[in-house]
Amino acid sequence: MFHRLNSGIPLIRFLVGLFEDIKTVRYYFKLQQRRLARTLSEIGINPILGYVLAALAFISFSVYLFYKTAWAEYIYAVVALSFVLKFSAAERNDFLKLSFSRKHYYQLRLVENSLVALPFCGYLLYEEHYLIALILWIILASMVKIDFKNKLNITIPTPFYKYPFEFIVGFRKSLLFILLAYFLAFKAWEADNFNLGVFSLGLLFLIGMSFYTKPENEYFVWMYAKNTTGFLIGKITTALICASFLTVPILLALAIWKTDQIGILISIQSLGYIFLAATILAKYSAYPLEMNLPQAIFLALSLSFPPMLLVVLPLFYIQSKKRLNSILG
Repeated sequence: MFHRLNSGIPLIRFLVGLFEDIKTVRYYFKLQQRRLARTLSEIGINPILGYVLAALAFISFSVYLFYKTAWAEYIYAVVALSFVLKFSAAERNDFLKLSFSRKHYYQLRLVENSLVALPFCGYLLYEEHYLIALILWIILASMVKIDFKNKLNITIPTPFYKYPFEFIVGFRKSLLFILLAYFLAFKAWEADNFNLGVFSLGLLFLIGMSFYTKPENEYFVWMYAKNTTGFLIGKITTALICASFLTVPILLALAIWKTDQIGILISIQSLGYIFLAATILAKYSAYPLEMNLPQAIFLALSLSFPPMLLVVLPLFYIQSKKRLNSILG
């Protein structure tokens, strides 16, 4: 009898440990879900509606990407990787290591990375890119042991050192995506695929727009000796100059390659400038808070239907002036 009891103890210990692991992981993700729901509620969005809109946005992006370019699966994998890289930030993971045991820390990281990989790998399977989906899952799952620490203190040089911080910081954080855009432009020329070249140009503008999604400290607005109109014009002018550093080389290469498509290229470049300006106005229309869902929805609708910019730009400009008047006087 005692022999049977002793032989069952390892199994009991295993089951108890498994229950504790599930309980810990469940508690952590329940807490994250509550934080996300509270954030959505604070900006006036019903959490369930926010989840639905996020799912629709993901599906729309996926369908559009795979419709537009033959290299969609590789771009898709890089996008998924960029999301997981945010979970590999050293400061964040140091906090998790202090809060949880080593075992639970790796379990949480594995579940987090798997949740990010799930929609991307699922859509890759739907598009019948089975090998890419498998490789992506393995890479994302294996990243649970990676912490990115800037021990070498390497500074990446940029062409934006004379300008304010947005493009300097953004360039260094998004260097991988910028190189991807230039690689796609090269592949467009190699495969004689003009649409892919146009996509690479648009991708650079989207990257530039992402530099203006987070608000800076109020001091970096207050220090400008300008009124609100002068401040906004200065910000937009600087952004257009910096965006030109990134996009004009590809624009010129495409124009030399396809001289009969110069009209289309100028239109794409002009729209890119306008959307970049709209993003800056959207940012300061919510300042000093982060850009919220209504602004994001207006921008997304404008991307799909550019004539909406005739309404969106004046609206964002008026709201920006109201937000900045209290700081710039």
